[in-house]
Amino acid sequence: MKDIIVLKDLEQIKAISQQYRLDIIEAFDAKPKTAKQIAEMLDEPHGRVNYHIKILEKVGIIELVQEVTKYGVVEKYYCPVAYKIIIDSSAVTLDDEMSDSISNVAVAFFEGISRDFYESVQYYAGPISRKVSHFADYFLTDSEAKELNENISKLIDSYLSDKEEPREGAQRHSLATMVFAMPDKE
Repeated sequence: MKDIIVLKDLEQIKAISQQYRLDIIEAFDAKPKTAKQIAEMLDEPHGRVNYHIKILEKVGIIELVQEVTKYGVVEKYYCPVAYKIIIDSSAVTLDDEMSDSISNVAVAFFEGISRDFYESVQYYAGPISRKVSHFADYFLTDSEAKELNENISKLIDSYLSDKEEPREGAQRHSLATMVFAMPDKE
């Protein structure tokens, strides 16, 4: 599995512009699984999950990694092609359809982050370790915003590189960063 896949193709971007498909990708936990296993994890119908896995496979976001025959039935194991998905909008022509697809992906990612945050607030009973930082009303060029995001990502990747497996005294956390332009306040 690669570290990163950079999406530049409209069909790939459209494929991940639904929260449901992002949920499927996250359910793999970087380990090969069958559509049936994912369906059980998500408490969804096998046929529905299998349909969406096929779409993600067709555009190269998920790949078939193994076929195992058990009792005459072929089980197909899939896995995401990379640990991280990045959309490079600078490498594509931003027509209305592409802009809409990128916006849908951003909303889908944010919905997943919001869901994780609300579940943490609602169900986590341990000591509070939620830290929220918000910086608003700074004026950046597109290249400055891109540089800021890249630097934040490098810092996070460096810090978290050896913290991907459970260990004693550590509990699961989620971290999200966003750098986005705001409309003028006029």
